[in-house]
Amino acid sequence: MGGLGMIASDEFSQYYAELLQGTYDCVDRIVLNAFYPLGQTGGGVRSWWRRLYGDDSNLDDEHLREMAGTFSRRLHAFCAKQGIPIIEARARDRKHELAQPHEPNDPKFCGLFFVIKSNAPAPVWEVKRNGDGLITEIRHRKSWPYVRHFFFHLIDQEWGHVTIRMCGYPPFGAQVILNGHEWVERLARRKRVVAVKNGNCFIEGSDFSKISRLAAELNRVETIACLRKLCERWIYHTCLCFALPNVERERSGFVYQYSVFQLELSRNLLFWRGTTMDEVYQKVIDRTRAPLDLKQVKTIFGFPHRPHNTAKRGRERTEVFKAVQAASYDLTVFKVKWGNLTLKIYDKGGRVLRIEVVVHNAKELRNGKMLEKLPTLLQRMRDMLVRFLGTIQAAHVSFLDEGAFEGLSEPTTRGTRRLAGIDLNKARNRLVVDAVVALSTRPNGFTVAQLAETVRQRSGQDANMYSARNAAYDLAKLVGKTLVRRIERSRRYAADPPGVRTLCAYVLLREKVIKPLLAGVIRPCRRPPKVTAPLDHHYAALRQELHRTFETIGLAVA
Repeated sequence: MGGLGMIASDEFSQYYAELLQGTYDCVDRIVLNAFYPLGQTGGGVRSWWRRLYGDDSNLDDEHLREMAGTFSRRLHAFCAKQGIPIIEARARDRKHELAQPHEPNDPKFCGLFFVIKSNAPAPVWEVKRNGDGLITEIRHRKSWPYVRHFFFHLIDQEWGHVTIRMCGYPPFGAQVILNGHEWVERLARRKRVVAVKNGNCFIEGSDFSKISRLAAELNRVETIACLRKLCERWIYHTCLCFALPNVERERSGFVYQYSVFQLELSRNLLFWRGTTMDEVYQKVIDRTRAPLDLKQVKTIFGFPHRPHNTAKRGRERTEVFKAVQAASYDLTVFKVKWGNLTLKIYDKGGRVLRIEVVVHNAKELRNGKMLEKLPTLLQRMRDMLVRFLGTIQAAHVSFLDEGAFEGLSEPTTRGTRRLAGIDLNKARNRLVVDAVVALSTRPNGFTVAQLAETVRQRSGQDANMYSARNAAYDLAKLVGKTLVRRIERSRRYAADPPGVRTLCAYVLLREKVIKPLLAGVIRPCRRPPKVTAPLDHHYAALRQELHRTFETIGLAVA
């Protein structure tokens, strides 16, 4: 099991450990915001302008627009002189796909190779003056206008393909977009580690144990300095120089600060066989889609057969390989979205199952956004990933401890308060259990109000029929049974994998065993269908035996 010891283990990977050839964690997409702190307030803009020009007599909307126009003219002249393509993208174009045909073939190439221009809304400063020509206010326009943005596509020796998106309007806010898999790929090439890459995923043929160790270096504190050097290596001399030459930038003290905007962290499981991965993945989807209330399961169809793990004669051992074409077989995406956080499971390559945590806005993690917080943010995402896999596995494989079936309906106490048991014969308790399981994948837990809203959505009731007060009482009963816990120093609750496993077992026992069997015994026999699933054969055999049991104990079935 190469690489399993290098990362925090999870219940899902441990359960299927015998079927896995290897696993690795890797930071995938990283988006950093580059901003000039002094340019975030009206007074700061005025102070910067005075440093740049000596006074603010010419600080007005016209000169701000003129600065944006100068940026565009200089960039177009530079691209024409250097032979660098510059195109305008339409509204629905995917920028990275436009850049792929222009990527240089020379592995030693380093620098700018492509520029895309596009219009997008951005905060724009407007200057208000009184009748005497004195500045009275510098503020953002109420509605963000569409202004020109430039996407600089370049190749870095350490990070590979890097995109810098810069607004053409002062104070020239920018985003630095890069990929952790490309950094690991180039590091593997330098260290002569076997790494076979398909898109942004290492696939079969790679040394997953060593790749896991290389990818773990992205979690170190030293990565902060590495990312800062990357940004400063390109953003000043390749992008900002068209708006502010180095002399003007240094004179005005224009220095960017960096914060984390988006992050993606993935755990990749390499199965020994692609058909085994398909079987496991489909079982996970079938058994967890209803309990976890998964509404987004999307399949992209291609060829249904995956490659088998067969050796090919004459195949050379390649140290690092980057595939150009994507796989042509089916791709199934299993997605749970909570606000700016997305949890996904999907298959990559022939035998890789990827579990991914996507943070669309780092503010959602509530741990700070500055670049210095990157290791803390990644650790928080790793905890989310492990907990998500634990919840998936709990819903996938449920069980009841001895005596748990009787204990659930018995009364309990919470402090000095005596609470009723949880009787699943009552519709209200079943709705609450279903809602708690559905909310169990929320990375930050759930509140009483969110539980009440989820129950109302399932039951069709209004707030008068089932209020937050009713939800608080039902939640207290679950806490008393240790099926749900309250998160410390908060008003949120979490259903941990052991509790989810027990709740799912009750729901599964009632919905998939007791109700179908009783319905089959009571309902008169009909002609069986021509095609039956394996589960239907088990139901038929159990119904026959249950009918004979009823006859033995003298229970009449009408």
